[in-house]
Amino acid sequence: MDILMFVLFILSAIAAYYLAVQLASYGDGVKEKTKASSAFVGILIGVAISLPELTASVTAIMIDSPDLAMGNLLGSNLFNILALALLDIHYRRQQIMGHTNLESKLYSYLLILMTMVVMMALSLTLPEGIYHVGYTSVVLVLLYFGGIKWINSRSEEKVKRRSRENRRFDDHSKNQVVLRFIIYGLLIMIAGSVLTITADQIAQITGLGTSFIGSILVGASTSLPDAVSVATVLKLRNYNMAVSSMLGSSAFNIMLLSFTDAIYFGNNLFQHAGSTHMVTSGGTILTVLLVLYSISRKKPRSTFVYILPPLLIVGVYLAATVVMFLMK
Repeated sequence: MDILMFVLFILSAIAAYYLAVQLASYGDGVKEKTKASSAFVGILIGVAISLPELTASVTAIMIDSPDLAMGNLLGSNLFNILALALLDIHYRRQQIMGHTNLESKLYSYLLILMTMVVMMALSLTLPEGIYHVGYTSVVLVLLYFGGIKWINSRSEEKVKRRSRENRRFDDHSKNQVVLRFIIYGLLIMIAGSVLTITADQIAQITGLGTSFIGSILVGASTSLPDAVSVATVLKLRNYNMAVSSMLGSSAFNIMLLSFTDAIYFGNNLFQHAGSTHMVTSGGTILTVLLVLYSISRKKPRSTFVYILPPLLIVGVYLAATVVMFLMK
């Protein structure tokens, strides 16, 4: 039975890889057929491939494990930035961060602000909210949707000026592209659910702590589709869409904490979570700041100088992992 869990984990990871490639491809098709902006399609893909995280957190709440639910979502964000850093190193010659625009910066600001709100909720004893839902959850929802609306409004003029290029879906109708995007989104949710269930079983087999497993193993597992889809978009040379997709998906994960809090009837979710999540949140803020620096700085003359920020991100992730393991 133990071996079976490992086998199912590997098979579901392979399935998630294939589905994520298809999802990213048809996401580009949605952009082509609907004339949507890269930022909007980035959000679309980010929401679709965040479904495994939602499924994992709902399952964790059903088994009364708020630590696992929160660790999954916060750990996914830290892994997302790690994956982005590794891809940035791989594509160092293209210097992908230098090809991003205002949208990616705004997503960085939004993600940092939302994560800071989470850290405040974890460290302070706040008053009870509406019924069993904390005020933090309400603030996160308002921040997310308000921020997304503002970011989209800032990019409307750029959408009008977009040139129609990379037309790879001329033989598909708009309905066909949208339908296949939806189908692959649903399938990737199933694959992500299997990933989460088997990862939870592996956690029990190995005997590691719930917070650690939620933040590292489950978080990384459910984030695999994010990383693969972004890698695929980078191959298409749509650098801004890749970066905004990853950051938008991470912001969506934070917003999902509000939904998780709503279905958790043990009162405020944030008051029942372990202290290790402060490490994950702090690591996320630090790594996003490094991403923001990479986006904002002048084009480095050497490749070595360019990869310093992503190398620091890898170091922060490893350090956070060690600290969480020692705190388990």
